Amino acid sequence: MNLLKMKNVKIFSFCLLFFCFTACSGQSKKEEKGKKEGITKRPDQAELQKLWAKGKHRLEIDYCKLYYNGKQILLHDSISNLKRILGSNYKERKGRLYYQDVPVFVLAVRRYKGGVSIAEAEATNASYTTVPTTIQIMMGDVTKEEHEQKKDNPDSYGFSIPGAKYVRINGVIISDDMMPDEINKLMRENHKPVFNARRSWAYAKVYSTVGNPRMEACQPDPRLKQENLTNIEIKYQREPDGERKPSFMTSIVYEYTDDHAEIKP
Repeated sequence: MNLLKMKNVKIFSFCLLFFCFTACSGQSKKEEKGKKEGITKRPDQAELQKLWAKGKHRLEIDYCKLYYNGKQILLHDSISNLKRILGSNYKERKGRLYYQDVPVFVLAVRRYKGGVSIAEAEATNASYTTVPTTIQIMMGDVTKEEHEQKKDNPDSYGFSIPGAKYVRINGVIISDDMMPDEINKLMRENHKPVFNARRSWAYAKVYSTVGNPRMEACQPDPRLKQENLTNIEIKYQREPDGERKPSFMTSIVYEYTDDHAEIKP
């Protein structure tokens, strides 16, 4: 009787070991196949939210408002206010501010007193204020070595901007390796505005919030005219073969649609 029991235990143990081996073998083959096909499991939104929160540069777009580390950046406001939030470590060239330690590129213009033209301003020596009109969040990881090599080259100021890995848009974390369809799926799942796709000569696809009622009703700054809109675009570089397919994310553009907006005192 004892011998029979021992025999049954051995058979059971053998079957259990065989099952575990085949299960682990199948899992490892599945993982190996996934690696070969370039399939990797993306962290869920809860994990991405934690990664974003731990970041040094927490950029967030909340419908029509842009925040950097919790402070709102206002377009068409004084450039000095921008510096208070982002700092002054940038290379300036022809009204473009290439930040060297924050993943943003800023387009700035001179706003002359009284709304006069450049010619009139030069003739009358009119005073002006420099204001940011567009902020472009540069996406993609840049290694420390690459950044050091490029930052002092005057012909490649744009390449010296560090890239952001994560940006929060309307509560959803967008990572630099997400494709357009995945972003729209995330937006739908979280009941957020879906980006409208349109084509561009320079990029594979441009995803824009223009035409979304909730965005159009949003007002980033009460001093700006309500009839103008804040636009968000997610841009991708197209594939090298010339097809208009997204290859990789390049930037997220945040702008107010009126280039000549006047801020009321």
